[in-house]
Amino acid sequence: MTKNQKFIITITWVLLSRIYDAYCTYMLTPDLSKEANPLVSFGGISSWTTLIVILSLLTIYTLYAYYVSLYKPMNLIPKEEGYSFGDFVAFVYLGQKDSWTSVLYKFPRSFKRATHYFGHVLSKGLVFAGVVSSIMWLLINNTEFYKSIHSAALIYAILICGTLIIVYRWNKKLYKQYLVGNRNNSNN
Repeated sequence: MTKNQKFIITITWVLLSRIYDAYCTYMLTPDLSKEANPLVSFGGISSWTTLIVILSLLTIYTLYAYYVSLYKPMNLIPKEEGYSFGDFVAFVYLGQKDSWTSVLYKFPRSFKRATHYFGHVLSKGLVFAGVVSSIMWLLINNTEFYKSIHSAALIYAILICGTLIIVYRWNKKLYKQYLVGNRNNSNN
């Protein structure tokens, strides 16, 4: 698959699945009283306009970051040898050697690095969220059994666990490239 095909398929899926999710949510709760999105349930947003603007801006940034990471790639992998997987994960995110736990509370100093990192991670996360939300709405709208087990906690658990698995696998793939690259450089 070419970069253009990958980009077009990804942004089309993200946009269509986000629109479908918003449409179904609006049909269920036009006043947002049943909305589980943290911006509404914890952030206190009570206006569809405000919610759509915020989510649209986040989606636009994610798609921009995806474009940059795909068409103007930046090497996020360290040049130095000897990184453990945890140190490597922190370097990929922050651009410096640090503990893997630093990814939980630090932000990259470089906006360029953050954009490239999030272009990889958030785009994959939105694709996954689109699959989860689309299946959820299809089940809500077309089955009775699912309605009895559906909950915001279930959906957020699936989204969080799935996204963590996606990010872990992406980091593991990069780490393998790092190890192979260092082995090849050592042999030269």
